[in-house]
Amino acid sequence: LFAFSFAAADAPVEGRAGRAEVRFLEGMIDHHQMALDMAADCLERASTEEVRSICEAVIAAQTPEIELMQGWLAAWYNIDYQPMPMADMSMDMGMHAGMDMGGRDTDPAGMMGMMAGLNRVEGLDYDIAWLESMIDHHDDALHMSERILSRADHADLRTLAESIITAQSAEIEQMEALIVQLSN
Repeated sequence: LFAFSFAAADAPVEGRAGRAEVRFLEGMIDHHQMALDMAADCLERASTEEVRSICEAVIAAQTPEIELMQGWLAAWYNIDYQPMPMADMSMDMGMHAGMDMGGRDTDPAGMMGMMAGLNRVEGLDYDIAWLESMIDHHDDALHMSERILSRADHADLRTLAESIITAQSAEIEQMEALIVQLSN
């Protein structure tokens, strides 16, 4: 868990920087929720303890980060933001195809794409496909985090973005190595 203080800057940031912070926080909350959904699926279906361990680590790291970012949205911008789990999103898409998603600026098809094909594989094939999908997912988080570094005014937010880059880069390396190991 990160020890970030709200005292440093608890006022909203105006203009482009503020809008960028809100977009990042809401986007990363949704992104982390997707990772939690993917990790929950993995816990049910992974065939190796190594992959299951990565799933548990994703949940352990990203759950408190969601709570932290929700706290910042509330403290800095008076926004109460709740992510939409992929299961709810897919039901919503089925019921409201072509309709607006309740004011959310999301890309449900892109979000759902992270798990594309995973329902067609099992065992070791699932583990490898899940790792590849999570690597792609982490790569997206790296790009989001790199982009906010030059735009955010809140130092705590920049520190979080840097920690996401460090942690998820290391996880990508770990997952790449595990794919090689599982493929032999």
